[in-house]
Amino acid sequence: MKYLTFLLLFVPYFVFSQGINERKNTEKSFVLLKNNDNNLPFLNLKEKDFYLISIGGNSDVFKKSMERYDNFVDNKNHANYFIVAVYENIPEEISRIKNELKNKQYTLCFFNTFTDTVDLIYYAKSLVYTPRTDSLSLDYCGQLLFGAFSINNKLQEYLTNEYLIDYGLPLVGETRFKYTIPAEIYLDSAYIFSKIDSIANYAIKNNATPGMQVFVSINQKVILQKSYGYHTYDSIIPVQNTDLYDLASITKIAASAPAMMLLNQKNNIDINSKVSKYLWLLKFSDKRKITLIDAMCHQAQLYPWVPFWKSALDDNGNLSSDVFSTDSSHKFNLKVADKLFIASKYKKQVIKQIKKTELLADKSYKYSDLSFYLYPKIVEKYSGNLTFEEFLDENFYKQLGANSLCFNPLRYFNKNKIVPTEIDKLFRKQLIHGYVHDEGAALLGGISGHAGLFSNANDLAKLMQMYLNYGTYGNEVYLDSNILKLWTSYQFTDNGNRRGIIFDKPLLEHKEWGTPSPSASDLSFGHTGFTGTFAWADPQSGLLIVFLSNRVYPTRDNKNLLNLNIRTNIHQAIYDAIQEREDLFDGIEHFINSY
Repeated sequence: MKYLTFLLLFVPYFVFSQGINERKNTEKSFVLLKNNDNNLPFLNLKEKDFYLISIGGNSDVFKKSMERYDNFVDNKNHANYFIVAVYENIPEEISRIKNELKNKQYTLCFFNTFTDTVDLIYYAKSLVYTPRTDSLSLDYCGQLLFGAFSINNKLQEYLTNEYLIDYGLPLVGETRFKYTIPAEIYLDSAYIFSKIDSIANYAIKNNATPGMQVFVSINQKVILQKSYGYHTYDSIIPVQNTDLYDLASITKIAASAPAMMLLNQKNNIDINSKVSKYLWLLKFSDKRKITLIDAMCHQAQLYPWVPFWKSALDDNGNLSSDVFSTDSSHKFNLKVADKLFIASKYKKQVIKQIKKTELLADKSYKYSDLSFYLYPKIVEKYSGNLTFEEFLDENFYKQLGANSLCFNPLRYFNKNKIVPTEIDKLFRKQLIHGYVHDEGAALLGGISGHAGLFSNANDLAKLMQMYLNYGTYGNEVYLDSNILKLWTSYQFTDNGNRRGIIFDKPLLEHKEWGTPSPSASDLSFGHTGFTGTFAWADPQSGLLIVFLSNRVYPTRDNKNLLNLNIRTNIHQAIYDAIQEREDLFDGIEHFINSY
C-alpha cells in the first residue's frame, strides 16, 4: 500500500510542482517551418560569427541562452551569420532589416507573431515559429537552434497558404547541452539546489574560497549551473557564470591531453615510444629512455616540480635584470605580470633545467609536472606550422564553442571578467590577476602543457562532455572513441598507479578525503587544479561536474577547500540524489511486479 500511495504522489509532484509539464509544453510550442540544407541545429561553429537582430522586443534572455553555446560578435559588420528575432510586425523595421540582410546568411525566429514578407522568409536559411514570448520560451528557442533537444511539432494555427495547420518539419537535436532542471531526469530539484547551495555557502563562510562556479550535467542535461560568492573577500565583484578562472593543472587534460591524443590518433606519436624520439634535446641525457606513456602516467622518475624562477634571481635575491624588465622590448617580450616582462630566450633555460634535473631512484608513481613542459614542443613539431595554442583552437576549442578556454586571457577579456588568484609574495610580488598563477608556466609566457589555461565552467564542460561522449559533441567528431577509452582507463594498477594517460582516476583504495567522490565509478576520469579547480566525468552514470574556485586567494597556504572536503561533498551530493532516484525506481518496479 505504501508503494501505491508513493506512486500516486510521485508522478504529479514531479510533473507539475517541479515544472516539468511547463517545460514539455514549451518544447511542443516550437514549429520548424524551414530548414534549408539542414541548417539547424548549427554546425561548424568555428566558421560562424553570430550577430543577433531583434524587431519589436527584448532579446536579452534569447541571446544569453545562445551565448552558452558560442560567442556573439558586438559589431554586425564582423558577423557572417545573423539570427533575427521578430516579436512584432513592424513593416518599416522589417523592410530595413530585409535590405541589410541581402546576400547574408540568417535564421528567422518568430515569437507570437508572423509576417508573410516574402523576401525575408524566402532567403532565410531556416525559420522557427512559436506562439509564446515568455522567458522560458526565449531560453528554449536559443537552445533549440544549437541542438539541445529534438522537435517534430505541427502548426496549430494557420499562418499563410504555405504554412497551414498541421505543417511542420522534424529537427533532430540532443547533440549539445540542454539547460534544464533536475526534475526532468527525475531528480529532486529542491534537494539538489538546497544541498549544493548549503555546501557552497559553507565553503565561503569558512574562507575556503571567496567564490566559485558549479556546473553539473547528467547525460548531457545541465541540471545546475550556478555561481557563488565574489572574486575576492572584499565582496565587490560577484562571480558570474561567464567569469574566467585559472584552471591550473586541469590544463593537463584540457590542453596536453586533447593535443597529444589527436597526434596519437594520426600516428604522429606512439605513446610506447621514448620521449627522446620526438625531442632530440633529451637524446643525450639520462631521460633518453623515458617513454611517453610512463611520463604521462607519472612514473618516469621525474621530480614533481622545480622552482625554475629561483634561477632567475640575482645574488641579492631580486629578479635578475638579465631575465626580467619592467618594460617590454624586443628582448623582453613575454609578460608574466603587470609591468613585468621576461626575456623570451629564458624559455630555453627552463627546458635545459628539466634536462639536467636528476632522476628519482625509484620508478613508481610520483606526480610530476616536468614532462608537460615538453608536450607543446612535440605538438608544434607535428602541427603543420601551428603553435600549441593555435593547434588547440583549430582542432577543439573553436568548434566546441568553448571560447573562454584560452591562455593569457587579458588578450581577449576585460580584467573584471577574470577572477584573481594569489597575492604572490615570492616571485612576482603582486596580486596575480589575469596571468597564470603557476610560476613555471609564467616563465614560458603563460603557455604550457601543465598550466596556463583559463576558462569558465560552462566552456570547460563542453570539452569534458566531448570526452564523456568518447569523442563527439554537437554532431562533430573530434577524437576516435578507442583513443579516449584507452587514455581514460587505468594503465598500471599492478604498480599501484591509479592514473590513466594524463587523466586522473579514482583512488585504487578509497580514503576519507580528496577527490573524486567515493561513488565515482572506475570508468570515471578527470583532474584537479592547485588553484581550487575540479573537473570529473563518469561514463557509468553520465555525470559530469566542473567546480572552479580561487582557493589560493589571498594565499596558497589556505587549504580549507581540501580540509573541508568541499569539492568531494558537492560531487557526492549529486551521486546521493542519483541513488535516491534509483531506489525510488526500484520501489516502483517492486510495486508493479508485486501485482
